[in-house]
Amino acid sequence: MNKVFFTSDTHFNHTNIIKYTNRPFKDVNEMNRVLIEKWNAKVSPRDTVYFLGDFAMGPIHRWKDFYKVLKGEKILIRGSHDRNAKFMKEDVGFTEIHEKLEVDLGEHGIWLLQHEPMKTSQKLLHGHVHQHWRRLGEWMINVSVDVWDFQPVTIEEMLKVTIDSMEYKCVCGETLKHLEDNRRHYGCK
Repeated sequence: MNKVFFTSDTHFNHTNIIKYTNRPFKDVNEMNRVLIEKWNAKVSPRDTVYFLGDFAMGPIHRWKDFYKVLKGEKILIRGSHDRNAKFMKEDVGFTEIHEKLEVDLGEHGIWLLQHEPMKTSQKLLHGHVHQHWRRLGEWMINVSVDVWDFQPVTIEEMLKVTIDSMEYKCVCGETLKHLEDNRRHYGCK
């Protein structure tokens, strides 16, 4: 049976993301290799992966190389570091490109997919915040590789995790409430 996976924020070839998010890799080559290995160990060629933004950085001619070695049909929800839709489809290879998308996950209901988190009454899967949280409330889940062992995940896997606190300690030292006027803190290091 074909599976549906979700992920975001791989940032292939982005050296500084290792430092920014405390990724456990000695260098960008190790990070790229591990991300590809973990993806391909879990996803089959027949599976679908919804990629919720921030695929790669660095030389754009390499983006297609990363894309080609990853298994599954890949649908992009564009992130803050992705190029325009035409480039991501024609030059990289994504089969579909969206700014946001609603998907019906059967018994789990209809979910909104977009790169950045937001307050909403809809069930929401997002990326962008990397390691800040996994799950806020019942229906807001961060799919970033930084909180899912650097691999795509299914909705079933995500719904099994404990709901995180609505507050977190920013690296700048402040205690912040998630999604309450704290966008400036997402990137502070």
